[in-house]
Formats: sequence, structure tokens, C-alpha cells
Amino acid sequence: MKSMTTGGPAPRNRKKFAAPARQPQQAVESTFGMLLEAMSEGAATLDHDGTVLYANARFAEMLNANRDALIGSPLFGHLWKEQRENVTQIVKKAAEGEQVVQITLDQSTGRRMQVRLTLSPVPGEKPQRIRLIALELTELLEANEALKHSEDALRQLSGRLLQLQDEERRRIARDLHDVTGQKMAFQTMTLSQLLNAKTKLPQADMERKMGECLALAHEVGGEIRTLSYLLHPPLLDELGLSSAAQWYVQGFKGRTGIHVDLQMDKDFPRLKPEPEVALFRVMQESLTNVHRYSGSQKALVTVHRREGEIRLEVIDYGKGMSADRLRAIESGEAALGVGIQGMRERLRQLCGRLEIVTPSAGGTCVRAMLPMSSLRVDPEETQPVNAGDAARAVDGEKVHGRKHRILIADDHEVLRRGVRTMLESESNLEICGEAINGQEVVEKALQLQPDLLILDINMPMMNGLAAMRSVLKKRPAQKVLIFSVHDSEQTIRESRAAGARGYVSKGRASQDLLRAVSEVLGGGSFYVSGATGAAAGN
Repeated sequence: MKSMTTGGPAPRNRKKFAAPARQPQQAVESTFGMLLEAMSEGAATLDHDGTVLYANARFAEMLNANRDALIGSPLFGHLWKEQRENVTQIVKKAAEGEQVVQITLDQSTGRRMQVRLTLSPVPGEKPQRIRLIALELTELLEANEALKHSEDALRQLSGRLLQLQDEERRRIARDLHDVTGQKMAFQTMTLSQLLNAKTKLPQADMERKMGECLALAHEVGGEIRTLSYLLHPPLLDELGLSSAAQWYVQGFKGRTGIHVDLQMDKDFPRLKPEPEVALFRVMQESLTNVHRYSGSQKALVTVHRREGEIRLEVIDYGKGMSADRLRAIESGEAALGVGIQGMRERLRQLCGRLEIVTPSAGGTCVRAMLPMSSLRVDPEETQPVNAGDAARAVDGEKVHGRKHRILIADDHEVLRRGVRTMLESESNLEICGEAINGQEVVEKALQLQPDLLILDINMPMMNGLAAMRSVLKKRPAQKVLIFSVHDSEQTIRESRAAGARGYVSKGRASQDLLRAVSEVLGGGSFYVSGATGAAAGN
């Protein structure tokens, strides 16, 4: 007989699922213990009177204690006497709610550690137990202190910079009023006298007064140009760090008598504007410090590309700095002037760095380093023009039966008008056009094809030398005469290397411009030394 049940036939092959076995309490405690031991924070359990019932290895290390000896001993016995009373009260309060206290611990290395203790009651424990978490704050507090020190130093630097700015403005205003302004006033009075129809002066007196006005005009122009150079050297923007550094070193030698040897890569490239200014100011400030403090009669400036960075070094051979002074500078503890702080901040903003060291031979080395990302890739500004080829092409171009056509390029209308007036007085010259920026120079030179391009270096959109390179690249027979306020030897060399056939300083326009135009149009060249006024042609 078959067995029957009221619930129907029994299912075949039914799987039986057993309830999971509960993990033994010992295994849970073992896992929890491993977690506590792996923590970077200190952990401990205390009873209600502060006796250590458990401590992980990190907490024992913080207390500089043997863990076996620590467990079962009062926590207060491992603290400074000054901290024991406060921690005792905190432990008592922790039985009722979370408490936080900061303490200082001595380390075996002699270093002091700042630790924050967080104590809270263990729920459900009778008698009441306290759990403790210890977090080291030393590095955080040191970083905060360093940040506070930096903020204080920055505030002092800002205040000093504002003070220096006011002093510089006051000096400039005084010079403009007491020197330049007085010369301009004298010129105004003299010219008014000459123009006054009621005043009839002998020819000799008129010529003498006009000569005085012209001499004063040259002096005022030189003073304004010097002031402009001191505020910001235009060569830095127009020709780059290489030219500006050579110009500054040459002038520094003349002003101070200190011999400076400048060593730069021959093919040192153009940089972005901010890095060029930063490196120039580091060189300028460092050489100023050599003159003021070092006592050295010579210095070395090197600028190279090395190991993925651009490096500038200014080395003197004077009395140098003590090791303590150098450490104080590096740590930021020294009360530095605006110079070093300013150099360091300039470089920091460009992801660079500043180092000051004392070489084994003595003296001081200031080293500025910037990443290679500071480079500027501009083929038009770095590609040289073969001036010799251009000259040979020009010599073959002759003008027969017509006036020489001249394009004037200057961004100042007054200068363009003055040059136009001077040149149009010559019967064999005519002005075919004017350009007011570098881009227009290129366009009009190619469109009008003048016999001579008179070109300023300081031009908007594209500087004059870059514009000249672009023109000569497409029209190598073009004759170019640079007409610039710059009159340094370095500027003349740069212009000649770029392909110019002549160079005239605006300060010497009345003496040299017509002569230079005639010389260049005739197939020669004309260069005048700003220092001597001597012309050289070929």
C-alpha cells in the first residue's frame, strides 16, 4: 500500500538548506583586534579611573612606553605633571559624554609630539569603560605655524612694497619737477620770446637761444629715456632676456666699476614675457646686492638650459653669508628685505624656485630655476635673416628717373609727422605711406614696395624687428633703416643681425636721419654708436 498524506505527494530531490553557523565571538574579537593594530591612530580602553585596559601599538609608541607595561597602569603616569590634573577631569567627564583634549608628549628622539585625545563612553558596559582615540597633530600644527609665518611675512612684504612704491613715486615726481620741468619751462620762455613779434633780436642771439633750446630738448629726451629704462627696460619686451641682460651688465659695469662676466647660451631662446621679466629682475636685484653688500669687485652671471629647466646664476666672490644666515633664509625665519622675498615670490608664481648658497671658494651664489614650459615658440622671432644676402640683393636694385619712395613706420603720430616734414624737404624723396603697428608694416611693405622702410622697434601687435624679419623673408631686397629711441650698442647689434641696413637714434634725428637715408638708399649702411655718436658705413 502506498503511503498517502493530505498534502499531496512528497517532492522529489528537494535540497535542504542549513542555517549559517554563527561566527564564534573569539573570531570577531580577533578581527577587531587586527583592525585596531593596523590603525595609524592610537587606540585604548580605560576604566572609570583612567587605568589602561587595552592599548594598540601606535598608542604605546606615542607615549614612548612598553605596551605590556602600559596595560594595567594609570594613563596619568605617562603624562607631564602639568597635564595630569586636566586629563583626570576629562576622563571623569567622558563617562557621561565625548570629551576632547590636546596634550604634548616627549619622544625618544627628543622631538615633541602634539596629540589630540578623543574620549567617549563605551555603551552598555558595566562598570563604565572609556574608549580613547589619539590623533597626532604635530605636522598639521607645524604647517599651520609655517602658513601663519608666511602670511605675516607676506603682509610685511606688501607693506614694504607699498612704502617703496610711494618713495619711488615721490623721487620720480621730484626729478620731473625740479629737473625736467625747469628745463621745459626755460624752453617755453625762450621760444615765446623768439616768437614774440615785438621782440627783435639780433641774428646771433636768435641762433644762440635756438641752440640752447635744442640742447635742452636733447637733455630732456635723455632724462625721460633714462627714467623709462629704469622703470622697465624696453629691450626686454622687444629683444628678449639675452639682449636685455647684455645691456644691463654693460651699464652696471659703468655705474659701479664691478666687472661682470656674462655667459649665456649663444642660441638662448625667447621666453614668455613673465619668465623673462622674473629672471631679469632676479639678475638685477642680485647684482644690486653684490654692489651693496658683498665687497666683491667682480661677478659672474650665467644663463643656460640645463636638465629640463632654465637656470640663471649670479655668483660673487665677496664675504658671503654664514651657514646660520643661509639656514634662516631657507627656513623663512630670517627677517629678509623686499629683494629676496620679491625674487622668491616671482619665481614661485611661475612654478620656479630660488636658492642661495655659499660656494666652497667663498662668496655667494643666487640661483633661479624655471621649468622649460617658460619657453616661447615663435619662429618669426627666432629665425635669423642673412643680412649679407639681403644687402647683395639691395645693391642690385636701382632707381632711375623717379623719387625714392619711403614708408614710415612708427606708432606715434608726432614722430611720423616730424620725419615726414624732414624728408619731404628733400627733392628726391617722397613718402608713399605710413604704418602704425607691426602687422601693418608687413602688409604695407609688401603692398607698396618702398625703396626704404624707416622702422621703429617699439611697435604694437608685432615689434619692429619681428616685422622686419617677416618683410625680409618675403622681400629680401627691402632696405630697412631702424629709427628708435634705444641707443645701446646691444640694440644696434641686434638690428644689424636681423637685417637692417642702418640705425639712427631718435635723439640724433636732426644730425643723422637725412645722412643715414642717403647712405642706405645709395647701397651702403649707417650705424651710429649711442655712446660716441660716431657713424660707420660700408
